[in-house]
Amino acid sequence: MRSRGNLLVFAAPTTIALWFIYAYVFNYIGGDPGRFGIYLARREWLTMHILTGSVAILLGPAQLWLGLNHRTAILHRILGISYVIATATSATAALYLAFHTDFGWVFGMGLTAMACAWIITTALATVAICRGVTEQHREWMIRSYVVTFAFVTFRMLTMLFEVMRAGTVVERMTAASWISWSVPLLITESVLQGRKVFATKPIAAPLQGASVYNASPGRSVVQVGND
Repeated sequence: MRSRGNLLVFAAPTTIALWFIYAYVFNYIGGDPGRFGIYLARREWLTMHILTGSVAILLGPAQLWLGLNHRTAILHRILGISYVIATATSATAALYLAFHTDFGWVFGMGLTAMACAWIITTALATVAICRGVTEQHREWMIRSYVVTFAFVTFRMLTMLFEVMRAGTVVERMTAASWISWSVPLLITESVLQGRKVFATKPIAAPLQGASVYNASPGRSVVQVGND
């Protein structure tokens, strides 16, 4: 049962990521500059962002699966280094695009916060494994991939808002730029920490001080004081 669950960790996001790349990333690959639309002046940065981001989206599930199953340490290390490089490159391009957006500063701040969360979670995952803290590395890698997957979540949210006809285009994109990473990251953190909380048995704190005697069953506790 556990192996099936670990396989689902690999298969589900990979399938969705492949759909996302086929439906949206391929639109920017080709010889027609007009495909970039408003991003024409920033097409190099956009291309760098979507290509390296796509690499990170595809490598993430493989990394999580290899880590959960403790298989192929060398391959896990190679893919991990590739994931970190792809993440750093894509996040850097995302920061540039966020500072040069055409959809307002609130939207730009949403993308900036997402890119910063991406860099921080990946960096802490890297530091953790370099220090040999495996469990912390695994948790930070999960957080990192949640932010990586936020670009897919962003697209799905904008589609949902469009179907709902909620607000203007700018309002939809602005809301998605914040919700797409913050809410999934909050849910992930709740699950990670919640498992620890409910897995730990509470320990009763010992009584401190000499003001209270241990009472036997059926007897009241006597308070010691100056009469």
